[in-house]
Amino acid sequence: MADKNESVLDKAENLARRILERLGSKVDSKVVASGQSTLSQREVGEITSRIERVIESSLRNDKDGVKRVAPNRFKVLFTYEETNRLNSQYIEALAKELKGEVFEYITNRRYETRGTVIVEAGRDVFAKATVIRAFFEGEQETPLASASQANDSQSAETAAKARTISLNSSDGKGFRAELKSDGAPAYVGRAAGNAVRIDDSSISRMHCSIALRSNGDVVIADLGSSNGTYVNEHLLDAKETRALKQGDVIGVGDFKLTVAEIA
Repeated sequence: MADKNESVLDKAENLARRILERLGSKVDSKVVASGQSTLSQREVGEITSRIERVIESSLRNDKDGVKRVAPNRFKVLFTYEETNRLNSQYIEALAKELKGEVFEYITNRRYETRGTVIVEAGRDVFAKATVIRAFFEGEQETPLASASQANDSQSAETAAKARTISLNSSDGKGFRAELKSDGAPAYVGRAAGNAVRIDDSSISRMHCSIALRSNGDVVIADLGSSNGTYVNEHLLDAKETRALKQGDVIGVGDFKLTVAEIA
């Protein structure tokens, strides 16, 4: 399994670099001319990571009972001190770039939304740190989760609705993934940060997902992978989910993963 801390930091750094590069020289020159500062790469990376955590903690069930409906409206609220040092044009441009990152994150994980993705940036004069809020389309703006709450939202009831899946790879490696019925799926793929990481060219960066349904079933779905996902030689359709049981063989690229245990 990949080093979680390393993968999160690496992802945040890459996202931040991409966003800062796309903000463009036009905004940067005006910021410099006004004598105001910009956010550092670390600060931008932290904001993107916190938005992702809020998305994962706010997922709702779709019509099939799978947690894959994400909020579509987000607010990034800076402190009074931060907005005093940041150029208003820079904040507006940053919000547009964050919107692109949020849309990409939701799309890559095959989540769905109830409306167009919107990201707004503003000020919270009472906040002691940057606040991230998320909302669903058509609902009042009561925050679903703040960034500081995203890691602490698990209740005693949620903790009881959890299972662990153990997988043995055809190359002799073993993997374990923790699943929660109201949490994000475990991802299988080549990219760092996946619960089951197989660094091989036959595997897509995010190949498939394994999730726990509210009824206790552990299900797998393909994520638009190049070589497809198989369960006992059955190729999963684009929108198909399939329940897994002990002994099932999952085919991903040139590898096979045997379900050793679901506890």
